[in-house]
Amino acid sequence: MKKVIALTMTIVLFIACQEKEQRYFSESSEINTLKAGISAYEGGDWTTWKTHFADTAKIYVNSDKSISVDTRATNLKETSSAFSKYGFDKDKAFIEMVLDKDNETWVYYWALHKATVAANNKQLSMPVHLAVQFVEGKIVTEHVYFDATEMNREMEAMANMSADEKAIQATINNVTKAWNTNDKELMYANMVSNVIRTANGATIAKNQSDYGDFMDVYHGAFPDFKVTLDNSRIDGNTAYLNWTCTGTNKGEFMGNAPTNKKIETHGFSIWKFGPEGKASREDAFYDNLVVYQQLGYSMPTPKK
Repeated sequence: MKKVIALTMTIVLFIACQEKEQRYFSESSEINTLKAGISAYEGGDWTTWKTHFADTAKIYVNSDKSISVDTRATNLKETSSAFSKYGFDKDKAFIEMVLDKDNETWVYYWALHKATVAANNKQLSMPVHLAVQFVEGKIVTEHVYFDATEMNREMEAMANMSADEKAIQATINNVTKAWNTNDKELMYANMVSNVIRTANGATIAKNQSDYGDFMDVYHGAFPDFKVTLDNSRIDGNTAYLNWTCTGTNKGEFMGNAPTNKKIETHGFSIWKFGPEGKASREDAFYDNLVVYQQLGYSMPTPKK
């Protein structure tokens, strides 16, 4: 009899476990809605972004005081306009939907937000957590949490830049763009006629034409050649830049046939600026050996 009772209890418990309502979800229409809203944010499509919210939705941004959807859209539009690119690192993002004890539907999102400041190419990153409540497929409440210290400090620094510093920063941005598009006219427009460029102490260019020829060497060898500014600092008429160059070797380089191999090298440049913020000199420092090794070049044995 005891065995029968024990077996009956086991069956009852098993059935109870089987009938327990699911409370956690990795896929749902609400999750898809939040993802669509994130995509609209990253694309600057504020009209679409707002369609995912209920008319009376309340949004809390690092605060217990709510703002409207329209106010939040205006704030996001203004902030994102300071970035040349921005978005979430989706490879490391986590999202889930939960039915809480009150049967309210919440979607939680954790991800790293990355942005590049347009004015100086400064890279910003900050963890972001979203807690979003849904009713009938629409967002009715959203809580947004992040540490804005670094972003606010960068925005304040830009606001406090002098007119000369802003002119120099604009030149840096144009020079970077010219390098990435091989736009020599844009490059020349931001340089004095007798601009100087040195590389590891050796003079590479003594005027605009020489500098343009130098650009052609790299864009001819690496059609997808790209320069990314990792960090920059302006001090008077001098700028200090840390940069990364990437590209794929599709053309002849230094007398060598193309290898179809990719390169990535890091360097440092000191730029001097003259009147109107135009560049007058660049002293660049980088390790050529890194590039040669990535291309598979064999180095000659030093002579004794």
